[in-house]
Amino acid sequence: MIKKILFGLAVVVFQAGAVRAGSGTYSGFPGAAASDLRPFARDLGGLLGSGTNQTARVLGFGGFDVSGRGSMQFEPEHKDGILKKNKPFGLGWVQAEIGMPYRIDGFIKAASFDNMAVAGGGLKYGLTQPQKKMQAMLVATGNLAAHKFFYAAHYSYGLVVSFNTPVVSPYFGLGMDNTRLTVQIVNDPSLSGRRVSVSAPRYMAGAKMTFLTYGYLSGGYTYTHGRGLVTAGLGLRI
Repeated sequence: MIKKILFGLAVVVFQAGAVRAGSGTYSGFPGAAASDLRPFARDLGGLLGSGTNQTARVLGFGGFDVSGRGSMQFEPEHKDGILKKNKPFGLGWVQAEIGMPYRIDGFIKAASFDNMAVAGGGLKYGLTQPQKKMQAMLVATGNLAAHKFFYAAHYSYGLVVSFNTPVVSPYFGLGMDNTRLTVQIVNDPSLSGRRVSVSAPRYMAGAKMTFLTYGYLSGGYTYTHGRGLVTAGLGLRI
């Protein structure tokens, strides 16, 4: 398992191998059966919800964070007949955050990956003062994902806890992903326009390493709907 996680982190950071844009991850969607839609929606929701946080410490008014991030799932859910069996798939995006008054951070994210466009954003509320050693934060986010074969609306909420330690800061968290998938192009005409909605809890743990004062590298592991994902990020936080 450790080797799989390390391999996954390397793939996410460098966007290599199976998760590279244009690899045709969703090319099997037109052949979907009705039984494939809910497992596929859970797989997609896990990608969209993972990797949003690498710390529970608020930026503070006027602070900002800009980063490149990614998440990768090792294999699709067992009953997902759309994605390739035993193959990893992922998502890479750019995320920007800004600190606002009252321990609130706002953020936006955007991606164009594997012929799928993603746009989203949300709010983070710090439950603790920034100078505390142990930090806690509530997070709410929404995302829209558009592909020529399907359309998905995703929203999630959760709690993140981290420890404000020098150089390497660990974090832990839990959340809930809610995804509504709308079919657009499919071989079975009875499924055209079909909508399905799914929910799945998400559990995560990882760490953020600071370098050159403001730079950071983060990596983590997420478990959701019976599957594991790895997340990674490289950014600047001031």
